[in-house]
Amino acid sequence: MRPGGRDLGPGAASRRTGFVLLFGQAVAGVVVGVVWWLLTRRSAALLVGEPVVTSASVYPMARDGVFSVLTGLVGLVAAVVVLRRGRQAPVTVLVAALAGALASSLLAAGTGSALPPTGVADAAHVTLTAWIVVLVQPFVVAAAVALVTLGDVLVRWTRTP
Repeated sequence: MRPGGRDLGPGAASRRTGFVLLFGQAVAGVVVGVVWWLLTRRSAALLVGEPVVTSASVYPMARDGVFSVLTGLVGLVAAVVVLRRGRQAPVTVLVAALAGALASSLLAAGTGSALPPTGVADAAHVTLTAWIVVLVQPFVVAAAVALVTLGDVLVRWTRTP
């Protein structure tokens, strides 16, 4: 209920959830970009292995991997929000979540790449090598929602007499 006494209804709650998923993930993308930059601008042995066997070609793969893990975690959080709050208008909420996930990962890549050092030839320059990893977050959202929904349907189906 609203303070004026009017009931907003289930449509307003779904629109609010979609708005939060779309723009909340976009803001989270900027934060993920900064965290990604902090973790990978000076690649530690934790990310790339022993310094004796490490070559310059390992750093880009490690950066892409860290980016994938960070965006995948944000995608899992978004999937939980879709599953918990998207019951009234599931398609609208899922589309908002997928659009927000793509925007989030693109903003994360842009933010991390824009922070210093800016010399592209510098080994410490943070950028994506395989741009396909920007699709990890939308994929995680879609896959998690699909798997949980499928599991729920199968459980209901097996319990039906």
